[in-house]
Amino acid sequence: MRLRKVFCTTKQLGLVTYCIPISPGKSRIIAQFPRNLAKTLHRFTPRWWNHITERNLVLDGDMVLLQQQEYLLQQRQSLGSWKTAYKMPTSADRLVIEFRQWFDKYAQGKLPWDKVGINALGYTKINPNREEVLNRYKQHTQHCSSCRGALKNIQNLQLFLLAYFVVVVTIVALIPDASRVQIGIPLAISALLGLGIYAILKLWLEPKFYFIDYIHAEK
Repeated sequence: MRLRKVFCTTKQLGLVTYCIPISPGKSRIIAQFPRNLAKTLHRFTPRWWNHITERNLVLDGDMVLLQQQEYLLQQRQSLGSWKTAYKMPTSADRLVIEFRQWFDKYAQGKLPWDKVGINALGYTKINPNREEVLNRYKQHTQHCSSCRGALKNIQNLQLFLLAYFVVVVTIVALIPDASRVQIGIPLAISALLGLGIYAILKLWLEPKFYFIDYIHAEK
């Protein structure tokens, strides 16, 4: 799939995606966002940040619908042709028609799962568990070096902040009363700030690498 958004005659942003089936009900997505604008900003933005704030949201928004759509389409195709399972009323659907005709000609209209001992019909079902359907860790984080490394760094930083808090509280408790105001208060404030950062990492940032439920009404 190729999409292109034109901001003006010279500034363009594109989307190129390839969906590769790897097993019944599962595909690997390879995506690129070619652009000729904001290159410096894009270069300095960590890949993992772009993944958790943009790309994963796009996938989450479609995931529940796609698995239900796949199930319904397979049920309809088992009773008839794809020509009746799909509604393609516009000229923009021509690519879908061409692909399906090519697919019928060279693959008999189905992926050859049976040749590798997989019964595709056994996988055709709707999974009502949203935590499994939208599991970012198993579907993306553990396979992405950028996200996997970022998650490890975030978890290590949390441990450091907790250790810092414990050490500072211990030091403040042992400081003589005469020095507690001058030294103890700044240390206590820094420890509380560290604890606040820990809470943000633990409760807001880290879950984005595992599971965030996607509610369309809230977007």
